[in-house]
Amino acid sequence: SVRLPSHPRRTLTQTVYMFPVTLAACLSLAPPSPARVVSSASPARILSSASRRALLHKGAAAAALPLLLSLPAVAQGGVPEGMRTSESYTNLQQISPETTGTLGAGTMSSRSRPVTGVVLLEEVQESGKKTAPTVSAELVLDGGVAATATFDAQYPLNRGMFYDVEVRNLAGEGAFLQVASLPEGKSLGEMSASFLTKSVFSTEGRFGAYGAPTDIKVLSKSEAGAMRLLEISFAALSPGGNEVPRRALVAAVQPEGSTDVVMLVGGSTTSEWKRAEPLLRSQASSFKIARVRPTSIKRKAKNDYRFENQGGLNERGSDSVSNLVDGF
Repeated sequence: SVRLPSHPRRTLTQTVYMFPVTLAACLSLAPPSPARVVSSASPARILSSASRRALLHKGAAAAALPLLLSLPAVAQGGVPEGMRTSESYTNLQQISPETTGTLGAGTMSSRSRPVTGVVLLEEVQESGKKTAPTVSAELVLDGGVAATATFDAQYPLNRGMFYDVEVRNLAGEGAFLQVASLPEGKSLGEMSASFLTKSVFSTEGRFGAYGAPTDIKVLSKSEAGAMRLLEISFAALSPGGNEVPRRALVAAVQPEGSTDVVMLVGGSTTSEWKRAEPLLRSQASSFKIARVRPTSIKRKAKNDYRFENQGGLNERGSDSVSNLVDGF
């Protein structure tokens, strides 16, 4: 018998292509048989072993031809037509659709990834209790500013590609950071409450996973120094299409030198609001921009440190987040 070498990584297509070659090799190694003399009653013929092998080779080739014709065409370079290689992909979305795309319907991880406008320069930091940590995140903002936002969370920090900066418990109470660009030449103090609500309740946002929120009402407005605070009621759609009444508390600040607004958006269901409100207000009151520094990095998704970790190429240049300089 003939023992062929093992190829654990050989594909089915490669194996089928090798079939006629392997068969021919086996036939060529078969032991020769002596010539056979036909009885004197018929014409004497002598068939050599070489002639038999030639005949069998032709038969094997004829048998394999229909199988070869049914295989996908082979492009130049030996790659079957339609097969994707590394050259077929041009961006992170194609390689890893779960980073930015829609994965389907059902669980938290299968929803469309929300657009919060957050571009992180480094991993979100937490300190203190795991169940209620102090959270710190350095964000890239428009206007050539990198700002470090901090707050004392009342819920555990959620990590993963679905989240930017978010704390949340299993009951659905929590908070997240959101960044929105101000109109050219405008400041936060000049903007109406509708500017903030449109940013928070867009269909691409955190509350729009299953459709645009409805029944949005600003219940109260207040200011605490440079911070604006809104209490809002609204209805968010569930995976089944049902409207779930919710409340939100939005704390908004404009970091020095930036043309963006950074918001901490906390919330819970209306049924749990009475219990959750003190925690959310305490969390909002701790929200601040701890420091700002100049940067040449643009607020683009591909400049997020997670994009580079997933195989993308960012545009940071020589600017490094390790060389922090407080203030300007």
